Formats: sequence, structure tokens, C-alpha cells
Amino acid sequence: MTDNPLPKPVPPVEPVPAAQSRIVLTGPPAAGKSTIGRLLAERLDLPLIDTDAQIVERHGVIAEIFVERGEDHFRRIEREVVRRALRRLLDRPGIVSLGGGAILNPGTRAQLGHPAIRVVHIDIDAETVATRLNSPHRPLLRGGGSPVENWKALVKEREPLYEQVATFRVHASNSPPSTIVNRIVDVLTKLQRAEEYAKYSTPPES
Repeated sequence: MTDNPLPKPVPPVEPVPAAQSRIVLTGPPAAGKSTIGRLLAERLDLPLIDTDAQIVERHGVIAEIFVERGEDHFRRIEREVVRRALRRLLDRPGIVSLGGGAILNPGTRAQLGHPAIRVVHIDIDAETVATRLNSPHRPLLRGGGSPVENWKALVKEREPLYEQVATFRVHASNSPPSTIVNRIVDVLTKLQRAEEYAKYSTPPES
């Protein structure tokens, strides 16, 4: 009888790919992180922490904090909320949606470097943002120029930090949030499968 070669082992199929992920959403103001985070959490059946929403719940309207206490005070509040959210994310799979400026803090960027965390950056163009900006509720977009001009300057300043922490980036311009969620899940699933194949293809240590 002719010997047939044994098939290579394959990783088990997860019933819901990417459902055990630890995901952080970053991106500039008006990128749609809150909406995308909510839909992604529903799709993967994961808990969602929206750090801006938590700040509003605990401390009041963000624009009012800027006016009454200043940006430094707000950043201290934001850092503590983000620190707790990211520590909780390491305890169990879930999704954390960060405010646009959270990555300015070195401690936050260090936490985002944990190998278990997938940082998904939401890219969006100025034309799409122009239809979404509501400057009275976005204090950092006030200033001498138009809200869009101020937004462009802010994104240019933060871009190196966004790039530093991102696991991968997804373009969200002119696409419905459901499409963005599909793109994110596709990439997360590919990353998960690549890791599983790597484990199965690596011989055990003797």
C-alpha cells in the first residue's frame, strides 16, 4: 500500500473570528471612533469603553472643562480614565475608543505598545470631516483659522504619534461605519489566523 503524506495540522476554527481581541481605536476628532466602536462591539459581542463618554459622565462636558479648568487639567483627567480602561482591557477582551488627543501622553503610548493590544487607527480626510465638525463642542478646533484648517494643523502635529502606536490603519472617508467595521474585522481575523498558523508551524521545544 502506498503511504500517503500526512496533512499539515491546521489551527482550530474560531466560531467568531477576532472575538477574543483587545482593540483600541485611535484617530483624529470627527473620525467616527465612537460610532465605529459601538458597531464593532456589537459585531464581535465585546464590551466597549468610550473614554470621552466616561469623562463626560464623571466630570461633565469636555468643552466646559477646557474653558473652566484648561487643557492641562483635562489631560490629567483623560490620562487617568485611559489608564484604567487600558488596564482593564488586558484583563479581558474588549474595545476601547480613545479621544483624539489621548495619544499625546507618553504613558498612554507605552500602554498601547503591549503586544496583546491591537491599535486600529481611523483615517479620514478633511473633506469628510468638514461635514461633521461642530466647533463649539470641539475646543481644540477653535482658533484663528476655520475649524477645518485647525483640524488639519492638529492632525499634522499628531500624525507621528498616531503612526507610532498603530497596529494598522483603516480609511473611513466616504464609507458608512458598517463598511469600516467589516474592514477592521477582516484585518483582525487575518492577524489572528497568522498567529495561529505560526504557533502550529513552530516545532515544540524539546
